[in-house]
Amino acid sequence: MEKSREILKKIWGFDTFRSIQESIVDDAIYGHDVLALLPTGGGKSICFQVPGMAREGLTLVISPLIALMEDQVNNLVSKGLRAKSIVSGMSYREIDITLDNARFGALDFLYTSPERLQSSLFIERFKLMNIGLIVIDEAHCISEWGHDFRPSFKSIYELRTIHPSVPFIALTATATERVQKDIIKELRLNNPKIHEASFERSNLSYEAYISENKQQKIIDYCQNHLSECGIVYCQTRKSVKAIARLLHANNISVGVYHGGMTKEDRSLMLNNWLQNKISVMVATNAFGMGIDKPDVRFVLHYEFPPSLEAYFQEAGRAGRDGQASRAIVFWEEKDCHDLITRTNQAFPSIEIVKNTYKALCNHLKIAIGSGKDETYFFEIVKFCTQFNLKPIETYNALKILGLNNDLVFSEGVFHPTKVKLAIGNKELYNFQIQNSSFLNLITLMTRSYPGIFDSYFELHTLEFCKRLALTKPELENLLKQLEKYGVIDVSWQSNLPSVTLTHERLPDDYLNLSNEVYLDRKNNAEKKLNAAISFLKTTTCRAKFVVNYFGQKGNDCGKCDNCIKNDQSTISIVDETTKLLEFLKTPQSYSNCLISTKLSETYLKELLQKLELAEKISFDGTNFHLNQH
Repeated sequence: MEKSREILKKIWGFDTFRSIQESIVDDAIYGHDVLALLPTGGGKSICFQVPGMAREGLTLVISPLIALMEDQVNNLVSKGLRAKSIVSGMSYREIDITLDNARFGALDFLYTSPERLQSSLFIERFKLMNIGLIVIDEAHCISEWGHDFRPSFKSIYELRTIHPSVPFIALTATATERVQKDIIKELRLNNPKIHEASFERSNLSYEAYISENKQQKIIDYCQNHLSECGIVYCQTRKSVKAIARLLHANNISVGVYHGGMTKEDRSLMLNNWLQNKISVMVATNAFGMGIDKPDVRFVLHYEFPPSLEAYFQEAGRAGRDGQASRAIVFWEEKDCHDLITRTNQAFPSIEIVKNTYKALCNHLKIAIGSGKDETYFFEIVKFCTQFNLKPIETYNALKILGLNNDLVFSEGVFHPTKVKLAIGNKELYNFQIQNSSFLNLITLMTRSYPGIFDSYFELHTLEFCKRLALTKPELENLLKQLEKYGVIDVSWQSNLPSVTLTHERLPDDYLNLSNEVYLDRKNNAEKKLNAAISFLKTTTCRAKFVVNYFGQKGNDCGKCDNCIKNDQSTISIVDETTKLLEFLKTPQSYSNCLISTKLSETYLKELLQKLELAEKISFDGTNFHLNQH
């Protein structure tokens, strides 16, 4: 459709759509319900943002990922579009204002979590909104067979009873056939147009090597690929810090990224990586969502995730430019036992879950019958110490309570300080005349944020300190005084975990866990765990294993460690030498040589050394190339 291409060019600067994007976009613009399955890197956001701009009215985007919501909102705003998100940690007043903006047509996009849809505040405002499109991102979360089940997704279909003519577009990067059927059923999609991209990545080599020293393998690999950009994934923040320290000690340019960092630190790390100022990012799965860096040559896993869905998303961040890339897991037998332990820990006993709810409410001094929609920040370690609880059990119990729709649990995500003027222009002028010590700060706020009388804005603390020649404590003190005078409303910075109760505190005996939240999820997690371990231990083609898992048919890739191992006995070294010399007429990295030949690392290193000694090839520190005689 001409309209969709015009929007794509005008706002995003692209001349054409990728893969099946255009057909997805056009179906959504025409008002069809859509189910789109696009692997990581397939450009999901374009598939709903373009039709969102093409259709009249507000586009509501429902997503479970706070970091992704904030990244996409910032990206849309940078393109001149009007976008806001409703996330945990926002005050009631801030949410109220954001919903009013959506209601009166001041927004193009509103992002929110599925849990927020169930509040009476949201529903009453939603009834009055002019909605053009409803987007369900990470739609696999609606299925108990999905790898990140969220029961709150099952209530999304109720939005259609309010705006029955508004189309739904559901998107996911990972969904088996069973999950696809669940998405269509639970969202009540009407004769949906289904678009499924192939999960095969012909340029990506999936590899897994058992090792007695994973850390040294990762150091060695990064040292042998210093000119290449890569990611090392870990399952915990503790592992991220440990691996980053090791790589740094071995003179490897490295950054770290996890959910507990401040927004400024995460942004600095990301920008340094995007600009190739650092080559390797060591991260938890918080890194990568919505980030499109095409030239990632390798993704290494120090710890394997608990499902193939999660692994496929993380591995898929390599080679988005279509060039040869590698996804490598270094694992030990102990890792399989650790995976089993982590899965078991994810499901503490029902008694522990109930006791955690009771203890939390007591810790936060929430009386029975109160607390609904209130957000509370708290320190988990302090909480566990007070009630003699185990941190891991407590963390997982809180997640289960979240899935059971008793609360929204946000784990240590950084919430910046946000401010809004609480008085009108005339009152503000009079206040400034009488209180000159606040003049510079108020002037900077009003000039920096023209809409600050109506909306909350993130206060760029470091920039304000620099412009006003203040220390951070001095700026904070001024803000507290303005808050005390009633001049501003402030939502204060925090990186503590938070909980928001979705209903009044229940009496101790009234809390019940549904089977789908506990027993069904536990059984499903064990099946996914078995598939993950089978992937590590399989002797068949790994790419085919992954594609088959998602219900598609695949062929042996010829590139993974198993394919190479299985083919090694029939390979002619003479033929491979000839092919390699032909290949090196264009300078190539070691990684490209490995993927483009049918030789194992051992054979390839031996062959390259022999050719170097024979002076047929040279290595310039980055690439191998053919010598000219």
